[in-house]
Amino acid sequence: MDKKTYKLTIIPIIIATIIITILSNFKFANYNKYFLFPITILIITFIYLIRKENLVINKKGYFYLIPVGIIILGTFFLRTNISNLVLNVFILPILLSIMFFTLTNKNYQINGNFLNWMTKLFPSNLFTNLKIIKENTNTKNKGDKKIKSILLGIIISIPLIVIILGLLTSADDYFNALIEKIINNIDNLFNFKFLKNNFLVLILSFITFFSTFINIHKHKNTSITLSEKKKIEPTIINTILIITNFVFLLFVISEISRLTGNFLDLPSEYTYASYAREGFFQLLLVTIINFSIIFYIIYRTNGIKENKLLKYLSLSLVIFTIVLILNSYYRMYMYMSTFGFTVLRGQVILFLLMELIISLVMIKKIISNLKYKDAYILFNVMITTYIINIFTCHITLMDYLNHLINK
Repeated sequence: MDKKTYKLTIIPIIIATIIITILSNFKFANYNKYFLFPITILIITFIYLIRKENLVINKKGYFYLIPVGIIILGTFFLRTNISNLVLNVFILPILLSIMFFTLTNKNYQINGNFLNWMTKLFPSNLFTNLKIIKENTNTKNKGDKKIKSILLGIIISIPLIVIILGLLTSADDYFNALIEKIINNIDNLFNFKFLKNNFLVLILSFITFFSTFINIHKHKNTSITLSEKKKIEPTIINTILIITNFVFLLFVISEISRLTGNFLDLPSEYTYASYAREGFFQLLLVTIINFSIIFYIIYRTNGIKENKLLKYLSLSLVIFTIVLILNSYYRMYMYMSTFGFTVLRGQVILFLLMELIISLVMIKKIISNLKYKDAYILFNVMITTYIINIFTCHITLMDYLNHLINK
């Protein structure tokens, strides 16, 4: 990075980190002070710098500000559940990495390597990027060299003084009382706790902002190719899928029997309440396992192109997954009808809806022999579902719905 670009970069980042430090002293919720506000300031600062340094090559990247802004505003103004607060910590950085790379990198596209792209922004080179500061502040001025030598001497002497003071204060109680009095007086004068907290916020914010933006510069021409698809033995995978599909067929037959008069004549004390409660989360886990198998076959192998039986078996696995999703939805619907709404139950319904849409996309992908490009569709489905989740699955709305039901 040349000196002109360095100067353009360093000043806005210092201002941004000072603002974050000031905001951290106000009586806002910790989540807002230490996550939402810094994320918002980072977006404003980086967009300013990207425009100022003429790094924008694809203005479509600005569209990602819409979901990012909606998530931030929804989280700030609504009584957001803890699960969404945690998810934000992962979702927002992913969205921001997509936005910044789309804006600045002509080779970027959403694909299975999006996590690799994200790590190139953060935490890659988090501390090593700081050497750019040293490179751009090197000088032959003797006065500056003397100041650096003094600072280096102070830094080296600190651990030595700590050891000596520790030994002397443990050896002499009177000296220990003197040192304690000096420390207490200094603390009362300067409020070291206040200074320490602000110093930490300032330093951590600066390192994160500076290194991340330097990474945007470094990777503006980077390209990441998808890993080569693996060759698999079709007989092995076909055998696994035949057995798996057969198990699901048995399950579907048993469910039909259970709901239509027990034509299998199995001993069972059955009530709709027990049906609603039984095994819901186990079924949800099974759908996730199924998607893992399907995704591996579709995105990591060419088996569907090369083997027709594998194609049909994969298709049948997706269809059985849809049946499981509908079964899970029905159970949750009955459970909510009896026990009311909670944030978790609302999130589960949305998750099932997302799985259903993804299943339909997978069917089209398999039928087209993997020619159907689905990366953006899957991404949009997941982000849209998450935004709906932010605005519907929060405590205020769930309490209101339960109040309506119990009226």
